[in-house]
Amino acid sequence: MTAVPERIPRESKEYLAVAVEGDQSLTDLPVQMQVLPYGVRPAEDGWADADWDTDDGQTIAKILIGPGTTFDLTAAPGTYIPWVRVTASQETPVIEGQPVDIT
Repeated sequence: MTAVPERIPRESKEYLAVAVEGDQSLTDLPVQMQVLPYGVRPAEDGWADADWDTDDGQTIAKILIGPGTTFDLTAAPGTYIPWVRVTASQETPVIEGQPVDIT
């Protein structure tokens, strides 16, 4: 079964969230995100600071996307992948989120 991408109108300014699991408390760790066209991998200089939150008890990383944000996708609708990077003392995992269609 294939997951159906979330759909967000390009005119919308809202948070894009990715669930993150870990074997320690994550919300005290620095978190960054990138939102890139499908098939494009994250580059070192593309990370932007993100925020931690919870949704139904699950820890999520989130970043604001849309007009006037770091990730203003209004000029290039299409399928995007959110990427999350968490900086811990020994590890720096990069997590690929679910696709989102910017319409």
